[in-house]
Amino acid sequence: MGGSPSIPSPPPPPDPREVSAANSAAYRENVNTYISKLPEMAAVENRLRAQYMPQQRALERQLSALDQQSGIQAGLQLERQYGPQRTLEGLRRAYEQSPQAYALNRGLGDQMTRQFAQLYGQSPYGSVEENVAMNRQPGPFDFYGTIGTNISNP
Repeated sequence: MGGSPSIPSPPPPPDPREVSAANSAAYRENVNTYISKLPEMAAVENRLRAQYMPQQRALERQLSALDQQSGIQAGLQLERQYGPQRTLEGLRRAYEQSPQAYALNRGLGDQMTRQFAQLYGQSPYGSVEENVAMNRQPGPFDFYGTIGTNISNP
């Protein structure tokens, strides 16, 4: 496979036995180096671990607390947004399943509310948001009310 004057001929292909012997020698040398340096590396690793582990643990605790806090805040936001609706839906379902048990639970709840007010001198509803405590839903919203009224000026 000779080349022309402008294109040199390619080098001969490597001998597979020489390549495998060279790879084997390099791998053996790498393993021997790793084994010889292992005590030094372990000492450095232990020193770094002793130096940085308390900080790492503190950071992990802080991140875990922040994750937990953000999850709780998201849950509270959802509860504030959808709480009354979900509560009303649960009450409706309970009433449909058993009107007698629903009436009993309402009576027990009213009784516990009165006992709390007698015992502590204030209504237990004071610690709950107004729309959740009194279960006031926002008024119905007419999504289609303005459709068709502003045809000339959309």
